[in-house]
Amino acid sequence: MGVLFKIAWRNIREHKVKTAIISLIMIIGIMVLVIGNSLMDTATKGIERYYTKNYTGHLMITGRTKGNLTLFGYQDMTAMEQTVPRIPEYSEILEFVRSLPYVAEVNPQVSTIAMVSKEDDTLTATQLFGIVPDQYQRMFPDNVELIKGSFWGPGEQGILLNEPLAEAIERRSGIAVEPGDKLLFTSAGMLTGMRIREVEVTGIFRFKQSNLQLDMVSLMDVSNARALAGMVVGSADTVELADDENFFVGEIDADNIFDSLFAEVETEEEEFGDDYWFSLLGETESRDQSNLEDTGAWQYLLVRLEDERYLKQAERDLAQFFAEHNIPAETRSWRQGAGAIAEMSYGIKRIFNGVVLVIAVVAIIIIMNTLVISITERMAEIGTMRAIGAQKGFVRRMVLAETLLLSGISGTIGIVLGGIILLILNVIGLEASNAFYEILYGGPVLRPELSLSAVVMSFIVVVVVGLISSTYPTSIVMRTSPLQAMESRGD
Repeated sequence: MGVLFKIAWRNIREHKVKTAIISLIMIIGIMVLVIGNSLMDTATKGIERYYTKNYTGHLMITGRTKGNLTLFGYQDMTAMEQTVPRIPEYSEILEFVRSLPYVAEVNPQVSTIAMVSKEDDTLTATQLFGIVPDQYQRMFPDNVELIKGSFWGPGEQGILLNEPLAEAIERRSGIAVEPGDKLLFTSAGMLTGMRIREVEVTGIFRFKQSNLQLDMVSLMDVSNARALAGMVVGSADTVELADDENFFVGEIDADNIFDSLFAEVETEEEEFGDDYWFSLLGETESRDQSNLEDTGAWQYLLVRLEDERYLKQAERDLAQFFAEHNIPAETRSWRQGAGAIAEMSYGIKRIFNGVVLVIAVVAIIIIMNTLVISITERMAEIGTMRAIGAQKGFVRRMVLAETLLLSGISGTIGIVLGGIILLILNVIGLEASNAFYEILYGGPVLRPELSLSAVVMSFIVVVVVGLISSTYPTSIVMRTSPLQAMESRGD
């Protein structure tokens, strides 16, 4: 093996021009791989840290459901067909989660969308997170910055309006929203109907780390959020009557009911007071009961772990707990909870990896062609070696040794240069010039670091490129007889 590498090193030095061309291509390719993958790995870690630290936690517990459920509701075609499920056996699940030693904090949450209006003016739409202030702030202590006012107190109701929404309202309507103002919030759904709540603005805030989705989020007391989400006692249940029950109820004809009701009213409306008209509604206790808030209902339980290394263990422990206790609940990752913006970031990474693959293929073709030319020029030399006894296997190993040696040296130089460039970029910092780059970077500034996985992958690429690139040139040599190869010296 030592003889092979000595011969390979001599051949590399003998053909300086070809060596320089191939080395330059490899150095640039490996440098691009190292820088590109380190950038994406740093951004991926930043995105995960950005979401888990600021508004998703590491895990999201929900009721079992189909569809792409996120913290912002369903983000697929099932959004109009179903409501976000309540977490079943919430108290039991909460007690178990808090008993896990690797769980740092938990935060229950409700989510819904509502239109915002004041008097007769519809102002904007907002995503509402129904929260308990002290629990939310313990879960995400560094991301809520109060601009005006404050959170509502225990047992009180209110809303913190997001600053971008307050600014949008002022731009569109000229109305400056201040703490103490009251706004109307209207939500509607095919299954929950229309709900309206008047809520006092207790403050204006902004998320320190935000994005296009979070800019639309306001924080509301959970009581009003539940009401707007249609989370009331009995509101989601449909009663199925048995055949004998239907027999006694009979056929219900709404037209006949109202015709017979108003046929009895033959005098002028003014003769009857309010008590009479309310009496027509009949007994309302059951109806009022069915519209009471379901005070134990939560749609999401966000879980922040002491360390992300416990993520798989937490998923296993929770899945086992749900199965043992026959609870129709499930866990979702922070990426699923974050929704479309996080998925878009990972989609961009996949596109980048596809581009890198294309670059690698092009590099292989260029290197292969260069090697073909180099090997062809050395055909006589190789023919002479075979004529004096060198076996085909020896020649193959010699060409492979040259290619791997050249790839190894070029790859090392490329990795070192890539590391130097990354160090410079880390010191300077890449600032996000717009919302798109802020999403991609996982924050306003990206400080890339040399990624070990990028280095390992680059070395693997170097070896693969060397192996593939040397295969075709070697096959050309092996198909040529020693006599023909020796005669090619004079051509």
